[in-house]
Amino acid sequence: MNHVTKELKTQWGSYSDRQDSFDDSEDISTFITMAKEDNNLKTYIKDFIERGDYRWVPHPDGKYGVDLALVENGTDRRIVNLDIERWSAWKNDWPNFYKNIHFLGRKEKFLNKGVPFLMCYLNYNRDRVLIVDEEIIKEYPTVDTYFKNKNVVDTLKKIPLRLGNIFGKYTKKESTMFQTRD
Repeated sequence: MNHVTKELKTQWGSYSDRQDSFDDSEDISTFITMAKEDNNLKTYIKDFIERGDYRWVPHPDGKYGVDLALVENGTDRRIVNLDIERWSAWKNDWPNFYKNIHFLGRKEKFLNKGVPFLMCYLNYNRDRVLIVDEEIIKEYPTVDTYFKNKNVVDTLKKIPLRLGNIFGKYTKKESTMFQTRD
């Protein structure tokens, strides 16, 4: 069986509105805007931090680290780490063939860093985000999973949909599948 290769990851991360497969600057910018404007998302993030004065820092650990961090002004102390993925299959509504939230095994390096970690999945249109926190992610085993339609095996954790928190312009169907803060 074929495992996911660097070439496949590059192909899957390449969108017409990106310079290359690593260009997630617009995804990060969109998430920051959502976090500032969506009161439910803002409240959700505040549940992971103590009161203070913070700022967003894109790629605080460089190209291969987390995508975004919330850091304390004055001390630069890391408060929350976030990684942001954009799913091409998730556009106007959650795709029927996704029965779980997939946390990729190659992202396990972001766990257990001493600060909360949030995995954030933007839909392709970037008008909603699904978030799973580190404590939930760590509850599930990492397994090799075969994807028939792509004929590859990838290593991931399968997290039940009901444990994801959704924010933004989600559909009625999505509001019954995920946790909402309305």
